[in-house]
Amino acid sequence: MVTVYVPPKTADRLAGRLQAVAARRQWALSIRTDSAALAEADLAIVDSAGTLVGRVRAGSPAAAQARQMADAVLP
Repeated sequence: MVTVYVPPKTADRLAGRLQAVAARRQWALSIRTDSAALAEADLAIVDSAGTLVGRVRAGSPAAAQARQMADAVLP
């Protein structure tokens, strides 16, 4: 299971891309927009100065998948 935090205002824009990547790789995916997920998610997609960036949680059991997800979804 790869858990991804996405800011609520960008969730609609990124959900389809995240789901497509997970489906192609046959990964279970959880997309969360709640503030608690920011600290708990394997991958947090955050807005940094107007640019979406991915941050993989240190020690995440799904770190490799989270990095691949970020590379595939983010510009």
